[in-house]
Amino acid sequence: MLQSDNLIKKIFVVVSLFLFHNLVYGVDINDALKYLEENSLNIKTITRVVDEQGLTIWNANMSKITISGKSVKVKLQGVNILVITDITPYIRYDNTILLVSQGEVWIGSSESDEMNHYSTIKSLPVSMGESALFFPLGVIKAVDRKIYNIELEIQVNPNNRDSGE
Repeated sequence: MLQSDNLIKKIFVVVSLFLFHNLVYGVDINDALKYLEENSLNIKTITRVVDEQGLTIWNANMSKITISGKSVKVKLQGVNILVITDITPYIRYDNTILLVSQGEVWIGSSESDEMNHYSTIKSLPVSMGESALFFPLGVIKAVDRKIYNIELEIQVNPNNRDSGE
């Protein structure tokens, strides 16, 4: 319910801003909404936990709509681990994407109260529909002493086109 209320508030703010802009600058609301529809981006992510042999033991898919310069957040929370990544696509003059990913990882141990914090920021030029793979976002040392890597695959497509889903 909270997520739905948040979405309604965001839609209200966007519509209010368009209406205000329309009154001040005389821009047609339909033109503004058409522009947003034509320029929105679909960010698809696949988060995986991979074992030492490269086998995927867990994965999660997510798809979010955004515009150039507006970040989307990916959050992965488990026992003794928290991963938060902000992904921001920037459309470049040649219609490629500059993909900026800022990640933070907090990893704890079940054997102690210590938490380790890691942060990173990466930027990568990609074409529309091309996958970018960020790994490892973190390393999990399990009770069985095995090591698991966290990987994040990101793909950006125009929202007004089928992105292969």
